[in-house]
Amino acid sequence: MPTVSRRPARVFALQLLYAMEITSEAPGYCLPGVLEGNPVDDSMQKFGMKLVDGILERREEFRNIFLEIIPDWSPERLSTVDKIILQIAMTEMLIADTPIKVILSEAVQIANKFSDEDSPPFVNGVLQNFAKLNGMLK
Repeated sequence: MPTVSRRPARVFALQLLYAMEITSEAPGYCLPGVLEGNPVDDSMQKFGMKLVDGILERREEFRNIFLEIIPDWSPERLSTVDKIILQIAMTEMLIADTPIKVILSEAVQIANKFSDEDSPPFVNGVLQNFAKLNGMLK
């Protein structure tokens, strides 16, 4: 049985979190605009919202993780898009049954599409360190 890519859910989560970041509004306020610009099916929206909720629950935890993994970078120095991509991938590592290598690959590919040329290797390195620290990679 072929597997279904969750990339639309990850991109949906990225767009919703970005809209929330730039508007300082709640998910419910930003959701209609995001869905208008990027319609996703119900299963992708549901998984994307699971990621968003997981990130909102762990915001402070992720800030501390960034300080630990990338001590030379303050969280404020991270681009908004890179920070969100990292948070999506880290949340998925913690709450989903997706293989770690798939999550890493997806995050790098999304960074390649939505961020600058330096982001994919940076995202990969941070996520590799996060996965190692949490015993997910050897």
